[in-house]
Amino acid sequence: MARGRYRLDRVNIELKTDRPARWKIREEPLVRGTEFVYDVTDDNYAQRNNWEFLVRVPKKKGSSIEVRPSFVPAVKVWDGMDRRALMFERVRRGRNAGDCYCKVALADPAGERTRLIARVDEKKKLPYWLKPCNSKMRSKESVRHTRGTDRDSLVIIVDPDDHQQMVALFLAAKAWVLKERFRLRRHKRR
Repeated sequence: MARGRYRLDRVNIELKTDRPARWKIREEPLVRGTEFVYDVTDDNYAQRNNWEFLVRVPKKKGSSIEVRPSFVPAVKVWDGMDRRALMFERVRRGRNAGDCYCKVALADPAGERTRLIARVDEKKKLPYWLKPCNSKMRSKESVRHTRGTDRDSLVIIVDPDDHQQMVALFLAAKAWVLKERFRLRRHKRR
């Protein structure tokens, strides 16, 4: 049971180790870099609140930082969460160039999709626990040139060394959404 309201600052991480590593991301060939292993305590819960997270930072400048749990508490709605990741890409344009961003990709409690990516026009419909990030939210188009259809996707800007915030955002977008069965109410586009 959550203690009061969810807050990002109640997620605490402690570095266990960092090590050279290799991993695969999407279609990219083997990625080399540093894998940071964190013990994470989500103090928004009184019990079943201990996680372990991997933050994978590639050597190659400009590559994606991957954040994923490697140990998930035994809570039924979180089954399979260790197979999910949140990707942080480099900001290529605007005043935040050099920082990272991730799409606001919420878990789908209905299980129909692996994620629901919020659009700029849905910012006010997001769960209350993401409101402290409002000043760091932008359209994807404002941080990186896009050729696809995701220019109106909502993204959150994060310092590339702020692993604490990256892990907290993963929990906010995935674990808390599933636990509270939060649904992003969408109107059909015409």
